[in-house]
Amino acid sequence: MNIRREGLSGKLFRLFTLLFFTLLFWNWFISMPSAAGVSNERLAGKDRFEVAVNVSLKGWKDGADTVIVANYDTFADALAASPLAYQQDGPILLTQANILTAVTKQEINRLNPNKVIIVGGPASISDKVMSEIKTLVPKVERIGGKDRFEVALNISKRLENKKQAIVANGLKFPDALTIAPYAAQKGIPILLTLENRIPDSTLIALKETETTIVVGGEGSIHPSVYNQLKGKQRIGGKDRFEVASNIIRALEINPDRSYISTGLTFADALTGSVLAAKNGLPMLLTMPNKIPDSTRDIIIEKDINSFIVLGGKASVQDTVANLLTPVVNSHSIEGYSDKISFYPGETIQLKVHTPKKLFSVGFVRHGKEDKTYYQSGNISGTPQDYFADSYREGAHWKTNFSYKIPASWPSGMFSAKLSDGNNDYHITFIVKDNTPQKNDIAVLSSTNTWQAYNSWGGKSLYTSEVLNGVRQYNEVVSLARPNLEAGPIGAVGHLAKGEKHILKWLEKNNYNYNIFTDYDFNNNPSLINSYKTVIISTHSEYWSTAMYNGLKNYLNRGGNLLYLSGNGVYWKVALKGNQIEAKKDGGYHTFTSEKGGNFYKIGMPETSMIGVGYRSTGFSVSAPYKVMNNTHWIFSNTGIKNGDLIGRTGLNTVNGTNGGASGWETDQVDQFTPKNYVLLARGINLIGKGADMIYYDHSGGGGVFSTGSITFGGSLAVDAQLSKIVSNVLKRFGH
Repeated sequence: MNIRREGLSGKLFRLFTLLFFTLLFWNWFISMPSAAGVSNERLAGKDRFEVAVNVSLKGWKDGADTVIVANYDTFADALAASPLAYQQDGPILLTQANILTAVTKQEINRLNPNKVIIVGGPASISDKVMSEIKTLVPKVERIGGKDRFEVALNISKRLENKKQAIVANGLKFPDALTIAPYAAQKGIPILLTLENRIPDSTLIALKETETTIVVGGEGSIHPSVYNQLKGKQRIGGKDRFEVASNIIRALEINPDRSYISTGLTFADALTGSVLAAKNGLPMLLTMPNKIPDSTRDIIIEKDINSFIVLGGKASVQDTVANLLTPVVNSHSIEGYSDKISFYPGETIQLKVHTPKKLFSVGFVRHGKEDKTYYQSGNISGTPQDYFADSYREGAHWKTNFSYKIPASWPSGMFSAKLSDGNNDYHITFIVKDNTPQKNDIAVLSSTNTWQAYNSWGGKSLYTSEVLNGVRQYNEVVSLARPNLEAGPIGAVGHLAKGEKHILKWLEKNNYNYNIFTDYDFNNNPSLINSYKTVIISTHSEYWSTAMYNGLKNYLNRGGNLLYLSGNGVYWKVALKGNQIEAKKDGGYHTFTSEKGGNFYKIGMPETSMIGVGYRSTGFSVSAPYKVMNNTHWIFSNTGIKNGDLIGRTGLNTVNGTNGGASGWETDQVDQFTPKNYVLLARGINLIGKGADMIYYDHSGGGGVFSTGSITFGGSLAVDAQLSKIVSNVLKRFGH
């Protein structure tokens, strides 16, 4: 029991202090962000002094016998203080170097300690401040040293565990702070080093050590330092956020709750680390305005479902604090792959959510027939939750199943068919050929459009709201999430289902092709240069500048193009990592600083290359084309006459109509179409405008055939006349 005598003035001061902190605590409490169904807290304050005080209020509401005081700004001396504070069962408070901060003074009085330990020499906390603290507390002592390394040594002397040590870079603070809760709980001293040299003070502290945990990658602690240590284990990562996550993994911590602090400033994590240790919880780091990927990964992996946020809204914004707790996934079986395309020999990783304990996987190729190439059952499954912004940041699920794609698998559209016995789900992906032949046809799969229409996680690129009379669209989506829209099963569709019709036609007519994705093309625009002919398939709406320039260069080099698509090369996007960004308001991309919007509105008309373009002519019912120029070689051996209707039926149903090669969304020529184009046929659509089917010889030496319709592939699959027309084009192009 801590009993001290005090006079009337002391009692009045203590009453004033109690009232002050009651108001401070209430202001903190009502400022906490709320999230439905979760118990997240925020320990905030207008500055780091108040944050430290609120941490103290939370963890030591009945007072403390010992208090640690450190400098609020140059707190390197205090990096090693958490284990000592935990051992003494006291909070860490912060002060200025030459002035005892008012809220800190008041909190010392509220805590009513017998002892204050000042961490750091007089340059960190002056003798003047020490003297003022002595007027409040019976015993005040200083743990100092000539530098932070010696301070850490002197702190370690106060700890009982001499056989273990944690070593962190003394000039890079986050690693020491994120390991601090674990170190404190275990009574392990935190010792500091330089990147390439162990200071003498630390060498002294390490003399009795038998095992060492090194925190930080080789950029923080060089192998030359690491190799000098006894019984060593390194916990590293590509950055401070991943290091914090890997601490939880490596030390096999399995919390359902965690503290979290900004990874850009460190005072909040310092003072909060002791409370985290007191509660047996780890420390994670975040950006102020975004949850880093590595932090998301560990939250999902360890099923951490509630948090104590350290710091005010400038340190961790409410938008971040409210996103920390994942959404409980109530869906049936679903999943996604780590990439959208693979070469044979690469390993596909499937990330599967299933409420059931077991599921099966079958790999199916979708060509002229749906053929299963591999089947596996009795795979362990688990539910996997997701964040409320997973539509743009990805689901961050664990891998449940991996498979190395055999060298014998041909290029094509595949899907991983997931089944739990009651429900099936297809994850569509592409297998590419890494040894293309010049005579092969390259097929561009419109995977950017697949994701644009994907609303899994809450939003697609079509999700919008009206603010101040202006419609604003969601601007970013992620590839790393389930995509039911891209399922390949069924005939009717404008994404993978629609593209499957063209692939099936190619295989039935014995054309060799290699398929790849928008993502591949964006990352390697010269990829298509290995092929005589490129086919743009079905609904290739979302293109990047790299793709646009890649196609332009390909045509200038003499390449041939079949544009069997509608509404293509329409919205300009930027790709970064697993994200796609579209600025439909015409603003500038945050990923690239380029202007966004429609290509034709920013001086890059798609019609100058593919000959036709979509100009919002309406979501039209499908219809046949009317032939305009039957003497063109494209109609050779078809028996088609001018005025004939071709492509009367098809597999795509649009607005209740059954098929028709011109439909869904349709493209027309404009003033930028090359002047030597030939109008072959035009859709007779009753709503909007019909698609223009054209051909022109490109100045680069190749040819361009464009159909300008999303539903063309669905008719090509069943219409003999269209089949002969496309065969004539491919024959002209050397196939």
